[in-house]
Amino acid sequence: MTVTRSNMQAEDTGLSELLAFVKDIRAAGAAAPALHYWMPERSGDADTDYQRGKWHFREAVATSRRPGAGMFLAYVLMAMYGRLGRMEHGFLDALTEVAQVGAIPQPLTDEEMCEEAGFLEQERLHESQMAGALASRRWFPDLASVHLYAMLSGVGGEHIGAAITMIARTALNGTRH
Repeated sequence: MTVTRSNMQAEDTGLSELLAFVKDIRAAGAAAPALHYWMPERSGDADTDYQRGKWHFREAVATSRRPGAGMFLAYVLMAMYGRLGRMEHGFLDALTEVAQVGAIPQPLTDEEMCEEAGFLEQERLHESQMAGALASRRWFPDLASVHLYAMLSGVGGEHIGAAITMIARTALNGTRH
């Protein structure tokens, strides 16, 4: 699954200067950018990549706080779908650590959901599972992490946007402490 944003200018998302892991992949001659939110440079060293992943998480949080970029962290997570290496593990471990203390947001409304024909129910199921995992974090702190890794690995299908948005917003809330 490739997550790109081609229907708005980079300036509108607070990304007039792209982070190292965000790439403009527009076709030759295209006027509007097509941003891929997760294309980091890898060092080839597992420990270095893991630490870079943690650093990229901090950069993503800072970017998500810019006007017009509130969904940036969720876009980055969705762009990781199906590609979980050491750098992603560093990023996700940093995210789930702060999600342990973040306030759990309300589920997305139907209007906020990107409703593809017939997939709203599947999105709601994944969102509900993530909400349950986050709610149980006091007695089973790794459950949200297990759900997140499984979803980004493709277990249960591609329609995970609402669940990813929920954990991204929870993590952002956790960084405000």
